[in-house]
Amino acid sequence: MIFKRRKKPDMSSHWRIDRGKSVSDSRGRIARKFSILRPERFNLLFYYTLTSFIVISVVCVAVGLVFARLEKEDLVNRSLRYFKYMSANLNRAIYEEVFFPSISKGELIDFEKNKEQVKKLDDVIKKQTFGYNLQKLYIFDMNGKIIYSTIPEHIGFAEERGKNSALDEALEGGHTGRLREPGELDDKGVKVEDAPLLESYYPLYEYKKGDTQPGTQVGVIEIYQDMRDLRKQIHKAEEKAIITAASATGVLFGLLFLVVLRAAKVINIRTRELQEARTDLERKVVERTREIEKAQQALNQSEKMASLGRLIAGIAHEINNPLACIGGCAEALLYRLGNLGVQNGKLKDFPEYLKVIQEETYRCKNIISGLLNFSRQVEPALEPTEIQGLIREVSSTVTRQVEAERRPVRIELLLPNEALYVSGDSQQLRQVFLNLFINSLDAIEGEGKITVRAQRQAQDITILFQDTGCGIRNEDLQKVFDPFFTTKPPGKGTGLGLSICYSIIQAHRGTVEALSDGPARGATFKLSLPLLMEVSEREQLDSHSEGVKSA
Repeated sequence: MIFKRRKKPDMSSHWRIDRGKSVSDSRGRIARKFSILRPERFNLLFYYTLTSFIVISVVCVAVGLVFARLEKEDLVNRSLRYFKYMSANLNRAIYEEVFFPSISKGELIDFEKNKEQVKKLDDVIKKQTFGYNLQKLYIFDMNGKIIYSTIPEHIGFAEERGKNSALDEALEGGHTGRLREPGELDDKGVKVEDAPLLESYYPLYEYKKGDTQPGTQVGVIEIYQDMRDLRKQIHKAEEKAIITAASATGVLFGLLFLVVLRAAKVINIRTRELQEARTDLERKVVERTREIEKAQQALNQSEKMASLGRLIAGIAHEINNPLACIGGCAEALLYRLGNLGVQNGKLKDFPEYLKVIQEETYRCKNIISGLLNFSRQVEPALEPTEIQGLIREVSSTVTRQVEAERRPVRIELLLPNEALYVSGDSQQLRQVFLNLFINSLDAIEGEGKITVRAQRQAQDITILFQDTGCGIRNEDLQKVFDPFFTTKPPGKGTGLGLSICYSIIQAHRGTVEALSDGPARGATFKLSLPLLMEVSEREQLDSHSEGVKSA
């Protein structure tokens, strides 16, 4: 045997092909990504609006920050100047109300040991600073030592020269300050809470009795003021700056937008025409497709109902006559046995059995009659019919049945006061209302409520049958009007009641719809029938609708 060596496949060629495909795919993606930059795809109005919005936003934010910073600095400087005058008044009041009386008594000024002097100083400071929203106040001597503080534990604390530039400047006769934001630590190591504080330093001068001008500097006053109002003013300044900048740039944007809009109309006019034509064509195709589908469904339904009607009619005719014969014979035998007065023990159960045969036979006959009514498609005998009276009549019949069965079901009617008439067959409409009442009663187990509402809607009347029963599943809502469809257990229903209602309402040029939020949430059947109006009322409605259209 001769073995031939098999040639290895040339993988390089496959690699070249795959690599070529990947490169072409990546190039295609890049080309699609940048295809929007082509002249025929470039949307001038869109890009102008986008870039203008970005520029306006950036300019407004920048201008707002700049103006807010300038406003903040101006507010801080104004506060410093204002408190300079306040500190001068406080300086003079301290000498006049604390120092001079103590010196006249021959006492030494010692705030660390003399509690009475501290109390007087507290009173003077509170009186002079009342209403200024001050948080803390310190008095330093020329050595940087705290000789008085609104926080007693800080008395005696000394700051070295060179560590606090603001204090050093105040010790040399200047006044300065800075804004402490929440979360910062002040020069005492205390954390600023909640609101920003303005930390300001002012020189403290010596006054001699009778002098109006200050003398030698003897210390420094340090004040911490709550600046919540300053923050509010800064926010208002930001808003004002942003609104001003936005208004100015907005006006400029509007002027340029008009120019660009005119150019964009010329550039995109053909594109719009093509898009409108395509949209209109697609809409017409969708509408025509829906019409064809609806027509096909209606045709299938008509064929199915016609075939079903012929089948039902044939079967019903064949069964109805034997059932009538059986029922009649049972009724005759029951009548004869009653006349004979049967006393024989062997025949005493015959009347009961015959009665059961008679009742069940006639029940079957009623079902067959329903099938015949469904298959006949009887044209309604139209005449003016008052809806409220018909509903009340059927409701009274159902109420008597509920009371006889002692069921805890309450029926409530909410009907309009005005008489509303429709052109309809009273017998067929009575059958519809009765079927809906019975359907609601069958859906309620135990205690429940059935509410019937009627209200006028323009040229129609809407009737709602609402119950608190077992409800309807979402997937069954479209099937409840199909013949022989029922959710009741076997022997409890034929599935023809709602189908007959649907056919009768359609014959009266109305609509019926089933609504439910799901199992155990009740159900609502919504009927709509055209009202029978007088000529004057119809003309009034037509003139009103024409006026609305013209407006």
